Amino acid sequence: MIPDPIATSATTQSRGRIWRAADNLFWFAALAGVLLILLHESLFLGKGLVPVDAILELPPWSQAIHPSNHLLSDQYWTFVPTQEFVHQQKSLPLWNPYICCGVPNLGSMQGALLFPIRLLLSPLDPFYASGPAAFLKLCLAGWFTMLYVRLLGKSRPASFLAGLVFSLSGFMIVWLGHPHVNCAMWLPLLLYFLEKSFRAGQGNAAAAPALRAWCGFAVAFAFMILGGHPPTAIHITIVVVLYFLVRLMQHRDGRALQRAGLLAGAAAVGLLLAAPQILPFLEYYGQSSSAVPSDRWSFHLAFSSLLHFLLPNALGNPALGFEDLPKRLGWSEADNFNELTGYVGIFPLFLAACGIALRPCKFTLFFFSLAIGSMLVIYGVPPLPFLLRALPILRDVNERRLLLIVGLSLAVLAGFGWDELFSRARNQWRTKIVTVGFCALVGVALFCFWRVTGAGIFTLDASHCAFLRRQFLILAGGMTAVLFSVLWPLRWNGLIPTVLCLSWTAIDLLCFGTGYNPSISRELYYPRTPAITWLQKDDSLFRIFGGGRMLTANSAEVFGLSDARGCDFTGVRRYEELITGHAGELFFYRDPKTFPGNLPLLNVKYLLSAKPLPLSTLLTELAYSKEILIYRYKQCLDRAFPVFDYEVVPDRAAALARVSSAEFDPRQTLLLEDQPPPATMSVSEGAVATNAAQSVRVNSYEPDEVRIDVSLPRPGFLLLLDTWFPGWSATVNGEPAPILRADYNFRAVSLPAGRSTVSFSYRPASFRIGWYLCAAGILALAAASCLSRRSKPGGKVPDAI
Repeated sequence: MIPDPIATSATTQSRGRIWRAADNLFWFAALAGVLLILLHESLFLGKGLVPVDAILELPPWSQAIHPSNHLLSDQYWTFVPTQEFVHQQKSLPLWNPYICCGVPNLGSMQGALLFPIRLLLSPLDPFYASGPAAFLKLCLAGWFTMLYVRLLGKSRPASFLAGLVFSLSGFMIVWLGHPHVNCAMWLPLLLYFLEKSFRAGQGNAAAAPALRAWCGFAVAFAFMILGGHPPTAIHITIVVVLYFLVRLMQHRDGRALQRAGLLAGAAAVGLLLAAPQILPFLEYYGQSSSAVPSDRWSFHLAFSSLLHFLLPNALGNPALGFEDLPKRLGWSEADNFNELTGYVGIFPLFLAACGIALRPCKFTLFFFSLAIGSMLVIYGVPPLPFLLRALPILRDVNERRLLLIVGLSLAVLAGFGWDELFSRARNQWRTKIVTVGFCALVGVALFCFWRVTGAGIFTLDASHCAFLRRQFLILAGGMTAVLFSVLWPLRWNGLIPTVLCLSWTAIDLLCFGTGYNPSISRELYYPRTPAITWLQKDDSLFRIFGGGRMLTANSAEVFGLSDARGCDFTGVRRYEELITGHAGELFFYRDPKTFPGNLPLLNVKYLLSAKPLPLSTLLTELAYSKEILIYRYKQCLDRAFPVFDYEVVPDRAAALARVSSAEFDPRQTLLLEDQPPPATMSVSEGAVATNAAQSVRVNSYEPDEVRIDVSLPRPGFLLLLDTWFPGWSATVNGEPAPILRADYNFRAVSLPAGRSTVSFSYRPASFRIGWYLCAAGILALAAASCLSRRSKPGGKVPDAI
């Protein structure tokens, strides 16, 4: 019987697809396996990937403990408390009443409350969700890089290497628990979809894959925005535009305007999808002190920090210790470890050089130029800093974070270099020149390090010497891998160098990344102390205030306590001016040195201190004196109370000066900046009194809803000592009532005589409009998907990979 050739061909193709799928699955699983090793404690041993143990050295804990990584303080001061607050609410609160007399919760973009991975893991306790979240971010970043490099025509080992290098690069490791990585992980996927759109070709046959590519780009762009770090999103957007322009110049097919329109349309759809996060953020930003220019254009690294591309821990590491090495070695240039580390491994660095030199192409030239350009900006080579200073947005972005772009560029170049180095058709002489040149550069770097630190090395004790020796051994291992890969005869089995070189690269990057993001046991995660328990027993509405780093700024919200302090990367400008008299601090009131003068207006009932305070006994009394001292402030005002007289002070500066003066009594006079509605004009004109007794009772106090019963003998105002902010609305006895900005920062409503029920609700229009725009974005995606399915075959063949 003669076999059917068509059936045989179909069977062969089916088996080929199965084999390719299994091969891809193997490499994806291999990358996941490496990351499982990195994060095994937080994934399998019941630990949390959060550096919260660092707070235990501060009061009220004051334990003799060495922080596992003190540089990750933003996580336990800001990000983790916000996650705990949201988790405890069992919903998505739009307002956070626990810090700074109330701040927009969703508007604080770095909380990344709508980030897909955050939403996926929201049912989990933030302590246990930290490990899976980190695994997903690094794994997806590596897989996206593998897909992109594979699309460029590189082999599976080469794409695996690129994915491994990017996911474990210095930027991705040191910012893993920050929103930086939430954004950074989508960069290779954005490039993948861009490249897919260019490779779709022309004609009806290409319309479907091109539309699908642009739809994917729009979704990835939205997820990148939702990651919660605008500066990183800005850097990524710039890279995407540059990549698009370069590829546009290479594709001279008369479709430049069409492609540009599709890019703009896809980006616009992405912005629509992310609008529920973007609009509240812009609203918050407009009301915040962050709108004050920070002039970060002047931030750059010293050239000596290039050493960290070879010896990332040679000058100590906050997770490993030995941070006194720069001083001991006479190293004058020392910076925040997170800001200067772009390590990608020794062998990948050599492969990147091979990718550039052995067979340059349009992609290697682009990523090489991108890496060099980023490095020139990072290291502040004139006149680039002054050019950035002239740009309204980029002058306020920390350009040192371009190490992300350097890391991805080197990862892609390493993938190209792998295929060139292990190609049987490689140029042997050029390979030897690249190897000699790379070894010479490493030698020069070590010589410079020796010249600067040589004398200091001989003064180090045994532990410091052993630590340095380990760093040099890792470098030596990388150089051994370089020589091994070059000297291995290509006519022999290529499996051995593949396995050995990839394994060494994984070991090298694991040695760098392991432990930098510490895994801690549950008992170290915001433990409750007797003082905290004592404060929790007071069921009234009050705020606390601690000097210095007492119960660090946002930690109180983990225990359901309201703090007049707060730490965020944005802050309500009015509140900051009320407390300090000015605005523009990056970390407003994270660790105040003094107590504010207008404590009554802040509803502060307890003052916390680690040592006795020189306070007047007429104003305070010592209420608790165990592990810390807690003073009760006798002049504490209730969270809500009536005021019967008002005064209009339209000038902001005059109003601020008035409420900040010692003579001002908020119980007697309400300061308004605008004339109240006519219905309240009789308040100060002796309205007829009633027999109702004066009382104020807070029935419910939730993040987005406050309900208060009030009884007044005559018309007056109810002052709520919560921050005034757009989006809050009020009803009095079910009827809408305007919220007046009172005493510079707070909320007030006018009330008639007698009994009234006042309800405050936070339903910002920015959030509502954001969801409408998001729905429009979803409809646009659905329409594009339908168009792609209706496209007919019969066009030109896409570019070969």
